[in-house]
Amino acid sequence: MEKSEKLKQLLDYIGINEDNMAYFINSYVEKVSVDRENNIFIFYIRVSDIPKKNVYDDVLSSLSSSFSAKIDLYFLYDGDNYQNITSYLYPIIDSYIMNSMRYSVFKDREVTTNKNKLIFPVYNKLEEMNISNKEKDILKTLKKYGFSNLEMEIKLEKKEDEDILKKIEADRQVEIPKYVEKKNVVAETPNKDNKNYYRPKKSHEVTKIKDLIYEADNINVEAQLFGIDVFETKSGFKIFTLKITDYSDSMYCKIFTKDDEETARLKSTLKKGNWYLMYGRVKEDNYLGGELVFMTRFNDITPIDAKLDWVRTDNSEEKRCELHAHTMMSQMDGVIDEVRLVKQAIKWGHRGIAITDHDGCQAFPHVFNEVTSYNKKVLAPYKDKIKELEAKKKDIDKDSVCDIKLIDDEILKTREEMKDAKTFRAMYGTELEMSNDTLDIVINPNDDPIYSSTYVIFDTETTGFNPGLHDTMIEIGAVKMKDGALIESFDELINPGVLIDSEITELTGINNNMVKDCPNEEVVVKKFKEWIGDLPLVAHNAKFDVNMLKMAYHKYNLGELKNTVLDTMIISQVYNKDLKRHSLTALTKNYGITFEESDGSAEHHHHRADYDAEFTGYIFFKMLKQFDKDKTKTFNDLAKVPTEQEINRWNREVHVNMIAKTRVGLKNMFKIISYAATKYLVKSPRIPRHIIESHREDLLIGSGCYNGEVFKAALTQNEDELKDIMAFYDYIEVQPISNYTHLVARHDINSIEEVKYALEKIIKCAKEAGKLIVATSDAHTLTKEDKIYREIIVHQNVPGKGRHPLARYLNLKGYETIPDQYFRTTEEMMAEFSFLDPKLTHEIVIENPNKILNMCTDYEVIIDTGGIPFSPKIDKSIETVIDLVYTKAKSWYGENLPFNIEERIAKELYGDSVLESIKAKMSKDDNMPDSEYNAQIFKKLHDTIFKGDDEVRKVVGENLQNSSTDKLSKEELDKAVSKKLGGIIGGGFDVIYLIAQKLVKHSNDEGFLVGSRGSVGSSFVATMMGITEVNPLPAHYRCPNCKYSIFEDENGKSLGADYSSGFDLPDKKCPKCSSTLIKDGQDMPFATFLGFNADKVPDIDLNFSDLNQASAHNYTKVLFGEDNVYRAGTIGTVAEKTAFGYVKGFCEDHGIKMRSAEVERIAEGCTGVKRTTGQHPGGIVVIPGYMDVFDFTPFQYPADDPTSAWRTTHFDYHAIDQDVLKLDILGHTDPTQLRLIQNLRGVNVVDDVPLDDKATMGIFLSPEPLGVTKEQIMNETGTLGIPEFGTPFTIGMLIDTKPKTFAELIKISGLSHGTDVWLGNAQELIRSGTVEFKDVIGCRDDIMVYLMYHGLEPLKSFKIMEFVRKGKASKDPETWKKHVETMEKAGIEKWFIDSCAKIKYMFPKAHAAAYVISAFRIAYYKVHYPAIYYATYFSTRFSDFDIVCMIKGYSSIKSKIVEINEKGYDVTNKEASVLETLKLALEATARGINFGNLDIMKSDAKDFIIAEDGVTLIPPFRTIDGLGDTVAQSICEEAKKKPFLSIEDFQKRCRVSTTLIDKMRQMDLFGDLPESSQLSLF
Repeated sequence: MEKSEKLKQLLDYIGINEDNMAYFINSYVEKVSVDRENNIFIFYIRVSDIPKKNVYDDVLSSLSSSFSAKIDLYFLYDGDNYQNITSYLYPIIDSYIMNSMRYSVFKDREVTTNKNKLIFPVYNKLEEMNISNKEKDILKTLKKYGFSNLEMEIKLEKKEDEDILKKIEADRQVEIPKYVEKKNVVAETPNKDNKNYYRPKKSHEVTKIKDLIYEADNINVEAQLFGIDVFETKSGFKIFTLKITDYSDSMYCKIFTKDDEETARLKSTLKKGNWYLMYGRVKEDNYLGGELVFMTRFNDITPIDAKLDWVRTDNSEEKRCELHAHTMMSQMDGVIDEVRLVKQAIKWGHRGIAITDHDGCQAFPHVFNEVTSYNKKVLAPYKDKIKELEAKKKDIDKDSVCDIKLIDDEILKTREEMKDAKTFRAMYGTELEMSNDTLDIVINPNDDPIYSSTYVIFDTETTGFNPGLHDTMIEIGAVKMKDGALIESFDELINPGVLIDSEITELTGINNNMVKDCPNEEVVVKKFKEWIGDLPLVAHNAKFDVNMLKMAYHKYNLGELKNTVLDTMIISQVYNKDLKRHSLTALTKNYGITFEESDGSAEHHHHRADYDAEFTGYIFFKMLKQFDKDKTKTFNDLAKVPTEQEINRWNREVHVNMIAKTRVGLKNMFKIISYAATKYLVKSPRIPRHIIESHREDLLIGSGCYNGEVFKAALTQNEDELKDIMAFYDYIEVQPISNYTHLVARHDINSIEEVKYALEKIIKCAKEAGKLIVATSDAHTLTKEDKIYREIIVHQNVPGKGRHPLARYLNLKGYETIPDQYFRTTEEMMAEFSFLDPKLTHEIVIENPNKILNMCTDYEVIIDTGGIPFSPKIDKSIETVIDLVYTKAKSWYGENLPFNIEERIAKELYGDSVLESIKAKMSKDDNMPDSEYNAQIFKKLHDTIFKGDDEVRKVVGENLQNSSTDKLSKEELDKAVSKKLGGIIGGGFDVIYLIAQKLVKHSNDEGFLVGSRGSVGSSFVATMMGITEVNPLPAHYRCPNCKYSIFEDENGKSLGADYSSGFDLPDKKCPKCSSTLIKDGQDMPFATFLGFNADKVPDIDLNFSDLNQASAHNYTKVLFGEDNVYRAGTIGTVAEKTAFGYVKGFCEDHGIKMRSAEVERIAEGCTGVKRTTGQHPGGIVVIPGYMDVFDFTPFQYPADDPTSAWRTTHFDYHAIDQDVLKLDILGHTDPTQLRLIQNLRGVNVVDDVPLDDKATMGIFLSPEPLGVTKEQIMNETGTLGIPEFGTPFTIGMLIDTKPKTFAELIKISGLSHGTDVWLGNAQELIRSGTVEFKDVIGCRDDIMVYLMYHGLEPLKSFKIMEFVRKGKASKDPETWKKHVETMEKAGIEKWFIDSCAKIKYMFPKAHAAAYVISAFRIAYYKVHYPAIYYATYFSTRFSDFDIVCMIKGYSSIKSKIVEINEKGYDVTNKEASVLETLKLALEATARGINFGNLDIMKSDAKDFIIAEDGVTLIPPFRTIDGLGDTVAQSICEEAKKKPFLSIEDFQKRCRVSTTLIDKMRQMDLFGDLPESSQLSLF
């Protein structure tokens, strides 16, 4: 068969129509490849001509749907007919517009082609720059469509500045009207003193933006500013693009200026959110693709009051209280910012509001913080007054009884006034899906036998869906069957007494003429009741038909429907677990029953009752054969078959609301949310009724919205049944009629009058049942006008869950049919229920909601810990920490520790108070030498700490008691001691340290190094506990033999004064035992980690090997228990760019034309809505054993994925980061590579690598220590492939700084991670010769250490460091001015102060030191053990290879690098990734390392192997492009089992595709292996 014929068959198979098929004559599929990394099949079709884009889209879409896989499509074309290019180009431009409006000017831009050249016209330099940035991407994308040999010419049609000058000149020519007063201009303009200032003439009416549809002069608009962009041209013009709206529409407004003063005034005058009167003209703007913009000038802008007709106030004397409000944390549903919602309620004077988001409570933290902050401000005057009165009372003589009483009375009065203060109460709730505890697989079950019974299978047709309102049956059809045989039929049409709706006729085939002479419902139901007797009934979706029958029995006093009823739909759901659908049509297909669809006639219409009943019967008797006859004999047996999970899954869920009255209730609600989101999760969280019942203490359960059980029952059941249902609830909700209009539009309810009837029925039954009835908004938007945001949001797919149920209404009668569910004022809500008695309306709108509010109390949602989290408890943690620290310290520095180390340990463990207390008690004798006195002091210090925490508290307590003027009680003394003690143990952080130590030890025991991050390396205690290998002491020597240490030179000068890093100290022998001394110390003050007096919570971040990270995570479960550790949860919200795409897509789907500015405005309203949830990559939250997770947060699965190995915190972890301990157990590649090196070397890398190795230090200057030249490896240094120092940016820094010491490497690491620390700062200081590189500020610690060495006291030095490293110098100029004065008085040089002023963010030195130590170790192996280095680096760092090129050697690699570099911006992402691999491969081959061919018997799946010659690296199978990890692993496993007999045997056993086999043949991997196993026999 010819290739073209194969393509035709493929296109036929996927359903391409004949018109589009014509484009593929003489075309064929050249190949199909697989991107295994992303699981994408890529079709390459060689075409004879390139069709239009819609044909391409048709083929791609059809391929994707036909093969149910990810598909990509490439056209291959060698011709030069580019006539259809614009159909491909314009969608590309549209995609750019979605990300940035700057590209909207190119929409529909007329491009031309000349042979293989795409000519793109631009009208100014800005356009030229913008399109140039996209040139490579455009050509790359067009190449995918077949335009492979295309070049692009950007043609400048006119000059930018000339165009701008013309616009400015045109503005100057506009006639300036004379000043006339205008009443609606309220605020004073900042321009009133300007001689050109004017206001528009009265004759110039204000125009709505929506009416500005063509160019016009002398236009006034009143608009709100919602965005400002400022662009400066190369020639100095400033272009202000304002985004303005009057809520009729939005548009861009432009102002041109070259005046710096005017620019400054514009920036100070224009504020986002403010309203302005603007005078100007409307012009088409070529920069925006001809879109109309409003052109104005600074002098023509006047601030005014807001001009919103729909700004609402709540003027009711008595206020309602909202009990049902959804925020942006209702996933892809609510669009109200939770803080704005609270502020609006407060502004209206409401006393409180309930937050009841769907499926959770992730808005609680923001709401709680906002309400707490507001109430603090309200209560502050009262508390201040009480404080003043109590202070005044203390000053009064105790004998002045009258004065004291007067003050006491005033305090009491103030406290009473404070109780009546107008605080605001947030009520915390949720809305969940609730399932019943039983599944109606059988209704009215009994002990009658299943298999011998005669059944009545029946179906009804009705006027609607709501027998509880006024819907009736119009047909009952039924059959009696036994053992699968039809016995008797029943079929009666019914005259409903009302006209049958056309949609019902269309559905059932029953019209008014057919029923006009038929009996009424009462007659037919009585007849049917007699016909069925007490036989068991069967129906499909029986709930509906049973409700219709039960209501008829009720209406006509026929008693109760007591027959057993079986539901075939639920039976199928339980027994046919693999079926996705359980409709009648799906079941007939599943059971092989012929079920004919409607032929259009009334007699033979699917959904006619008799027809549906008969086929339901055939299905039912097929189902009986699936039952376990030994276990399921009776109807009662069948009722017990569904499991708890099946009951939860297949029950028709209803919405239920709950509000927590107290913190006990809140914890119960957290439990319910957690169980709903984990154990009972069914795509979305769902909770069984009995779980709510068992956890409802201090919860108020509400009946919810139109999806609630009560509202549904009001539609379908009688009043007695409705009251029985209401018994479960504490309050019953009714909502405005407009909340239900979409149900009427869809014919779910027949009319608005029936909605009113349903609401009146609910209110009546609730009153009779003694339930509180409350009117709620079920608010999803803040205002009615915000509905457009929600319409767009519900139009989108919810990740993992499909579209919102309301989405189906968007396609019904226009997109405006979703309900108006906005936050209503009291007057608005009263008006909504004006159809009720006014007294009743007042009760349900105002009285009852406020009763609910009064039932609730104020409580903490987020516990105020003062910033100190609840840490887990570990038995004897203090003793363990002290023992670990002193044991290690003594092993390094000797049994009698140097005084400075004793002091450092004491300071870190407890702060300064212990040493101070000992010194206060031990006075120095005048004759006692200082050395002896210090020895006694530090011995006492050592003994005190070593004796334990009780001894420390005793010593400090004695000092405090002695220094106190009044004797302190035991309680007062304990508090004073706790306040005085600082440091790790004093601050309660000993457990955090011990946890970190256990995690590191666990990883070390498994053979992996762990690197520290952050400033933990500033803690000497952390070093001694093995948490970090960074030693924060000043530079010093220590003897590994006799433990002698040296911190000062012969002159008593600190070694740290000249050496920032101890690794740079000169080699030295021990003066005591002549051993070679160890050089150590990076000189970092402890305060950078824990602050002064433990006022910073320690954040111990650790880098684990990415091979060992999962093990470290799981070890936390061992340490604390599975129910005490959770992954730190995150919340993913709709981003600005995503929202912009949503709006654009919505407009396209609904045929709406919208200005770009209006798209941006509406996108703002969609931004921030919750899309999904996730987890921090390494964060583990630890719940202390003495509390439980529900004290802090509910839990869930990330993204509601029940297959996840971990549960996460429901709250975003930032919300509770001051309440609970978070461990950062991060994955990193450095420890992985070092582990592989360790495996190959067979030695411990820590002991193996000298961190002062001169040759290794040399590669940071040049590649010479590697034995190669710069030219050979095409790089200035030898640091390619060295973490922290191998990027173009850091290589550039190395060239500038020429580091020669380890300290300078640490500085470079700090500089490279900081913001405004290197560029424009340290770099300029070095280049100008102002200071040497070693003296510039590189890390935050440099500031503190520098200032302390220059005489500033430590606390001041610390405060300046903290101020600078957070970038506050530019944010808080007043405080910075004071710091500058402090430094100038201390003689700090100007360059240092100026450098500090520029800094925005700084890296901690400890973090930099840890990174550099790890990088230096890797660099050492690069220098001294190249084969090991390159093998491990290629194994761990790279994923993209050109292995064929690498095998060919140095020349081939260099040529490929040059080839890729010459492509410039045309290089693909894949090529860019391969380039990095090739750069290091070039260096390796230049050093004599070879890349051998792969070996099907020896190659590893993932790692490079060093061959026996020691210089050849055998690549792993994953280096073959397109060969995934699974196949690679399979090859290795099969090779271990036995040799391969042939290529055929290899392919079959390893499951390798033919394409890969061909590629492996080309690489000559099979050698002499025969093609077929049969040939091998000969």
